Amino acid sequence: MNEELINQIVRRILSEPSLQGLLQGNGGQEGNQTVRSEALVLLNYVSDFPRVLTAVQRQWGANYKLSILPSDQVFTTKPVLPAGMTWTTVQDALGKSDWQKLILPTCSPNTLAKAALGIRDNPICEMIGRGISKGCSIELVTEYLGLTARTPQAYRDLYEGYLKKVQTYGFILRETLEEDRTFASDNRTVPVLQGTSIERIVQQQIIHPEQTSWSCESKKTAFYEESASTREEIHFVKKFLGDKQAFGFPEDSRVHVKQGTVISPLARDTLKLRRIELCIAKEGVRG
Repeated sequence: MNEELINQIVRRILSEPSLQGLLQGNGGQEGNQTVRSEALVLLNYVSDFPRVLTAVQRQWGANYKLSILPSDQVFTTKPVLPAGMTWTTVQDALGKSDWQKLILPTCSPNTLAKAALGIRDNPICEMIGRGISKGCSIELVTEYLGLTARTPQAYRDLYEGYLKKVQTYGFILRETLEEDRTFASDNRTVPVLQGTSIERIVQQQIIHPEQTSWSCESKKTAFYEESASTREEIHFVKKFLGDKQAFGFPEDSRVHVKQGTVISPLARDTLKLRRIELCIAKEGVRG
């Protein structure tokens, strides 16, 4: 390598904005603030939040400003976040169009299946769908899928197929939060697990059944009945209205609920975002 080429390389390195900040004596803080991108963490419920959140901060916190979008069940639990991580609302998450990265550290089987099939019936799945559509960098951790050594092979094959499918969308798959091992592919359009099946993942890890939360990502649909006069008048009869149900209502509709119905904060954000009017019935009067 000749001297002129070496000089060109050195000049290019020294011209980097982050390095300029260090050379100017500001410790690179300004450079870090301008270079540091924003990542959205889509958080499903698990039992070991302290371990998960610490691992997420260690894995991505140095390079990204981390905002956490919780599922309804996570919002109820509201675990303490490490320094540098902040909660975000559905409205703020959906209102921002330039997320550089989406992270699914505790991806549930239900969320994985919906991501693979293109189902967007709750805020987390809606953000995944938007991220895929816009070509965002998406990282998914597989250790919370909840499959065990006793899981039937056909069922493991089903979810391995979903993993292969999301790889074709550009997902980066990680086996665990702690280890920096990913399912790699030389061609992003062809899913290759390089001989790593879910069965091998199960053998390498102890995955406890209680780590899976089916309740917050269940396939229950909103139980409501439409008024005979117009399809825009909806009477919701369940005792709990979550964000998944809010996404099931038509936009610009009017939803009637009974007094005492529990409405999650995320659902209220979703209703407002989708221009759905919420009407709470007075006692003894329907609608």
